[in-house]
Amino acid sequence: MLSCIRWRTLYWLGWLCSLPALALAEGQTFDLQMLLDKAVAENPTIAVSKAQTAAAAAGVTVSRSYYNPDLEIMAGPARYRNAPGTTNQNYGVTISQPLDFLSTRASRREYAEQQFNYAEKGIHTTSFDLRNQIKAAYLNVLLRQQIMEMLGANLALLQQVQSRVKRKVEIGEAARYELIKADTELLATERDYASAQTRIDEAKAMLHGMIGNMPDAFEIKRQLPTISNLPDITELRRSAENNPYLQQLQSARDSAEAKLKLEQALRFPGVTVKSDFTQDPDLNTLRVGVVVPLPVWNRREGQIAQAVAGIEEANANIKQQQLLLRKEIDSAYQRTVIASNQLKAFENGLLQQSQATLSRAEAAYKFGERGILEYLDAQRVNREVKRDYLIAKFDYFFSVLQIERFIGSDLVQP
Repeated sequence: MLSCIRWRTLYWLGWLCSLPALALAEGQTFDLQMLLDKAVAENPTIAVSKAQTAAAAAGVTVSRSYYNPDLEIMAGPARYRNAPGTTNQNYGVTISQPLDFLSTRASRREYAEQQFNYAEKGIHTTSFDLRNQIKAAYLNVLLRQQIMEMLGANLALLQQVQSRVKRKVEIGEAARYELIKADTELLATERDYASAQTRIDEAKAMLHGMIGNMPDAFEIKRQLPTISNLPDITELRRSAENNPYLQQLQSARDSAEAKLKLEQALRFPGVTVKSDFTQDPDLNTLRVGVVVPLPVWNRREGQIAQAVAGIEEANANIKQQQLLLRKEIDSAYQRTVIASNQLKAFENGLLQQSQATLSRAEAAYKFGERGILEYLDAQRVNREVKRDYLIAKFDYFFSVLQIERFIGSDLVQP
């Protein structure tokens, strides 16, 4: 068993020493701003939203266009009734031009423009949501890296402790159970360290998937973003009106209202101006007229009812989203308060107390006043306190990111 531990210790020491070289060989290093810019430029979801906006812009062009005229040409034989057996030729030309009423044309254009506004809001919503998710994924990688660094430092310390205990056991200054305890603690720390590396790989894979065109091996700049001054809860509730998804829902309601106007206008959309010229063997005829649709059998009751239902649905979605945002903002704000209080507790005493306890336990162990168990327990407690501090610090970032998502304003800056 000791031989196995010795080889494992040498392996981990060699791996730790090779980390700087591995980091240089892995690939490019990205900071948060670079990742955000790259995602907005290359993420396929953004490309889909842009394509939808381009289609909506084409719809506006369609709404402003005019109908093409219709040209009808007809020809055939003509027989005289007072002269049986006598035939000749006749032909006729008809030109028709459909024309919308100004109100119908304006309603069609307004509906197309509202569809375009909705698509543009979709780009903003998708982009903001993607940026928010990338910030969270970036912070998750940083958290995992800092936890691994802490575990790496603890692993190196435990390796030193295990070596000292082993020498004491060999010369008879310590009981063998102390070496067994040190070996067990070292194995547990090695397991935690390997698990931390796996979690870093998972967090990087998630970040890689959000951005799209990224090298398989990359590093991120280990720099925490900054947090703007967090408004109070009353101001945050008012800021919920800037939520991108809520604004998109409001744009959908505007589009539904424009749809209702269009359906009402289409009951009597316009007229068709016609002109025809007919040449008979002994008679030429020129006529100009108007074709007027009569909304007798179909007054578009179904289409109008559908448009009204669309407005009601849009209003209900807006109200539901407003209630949801208020609840989520209150919840996220409370999480920031809890995380902030936890950070103050760690920074105002817990970290110093844990480190002081470890220092006293280490000194007592060196002078033989305490055994290895007390010293290792103090190390474990100190490690857990440091890990909890890191988690609390990043929990504050994550809760602020949630508020940022709800109010539609960048609170976490690269």
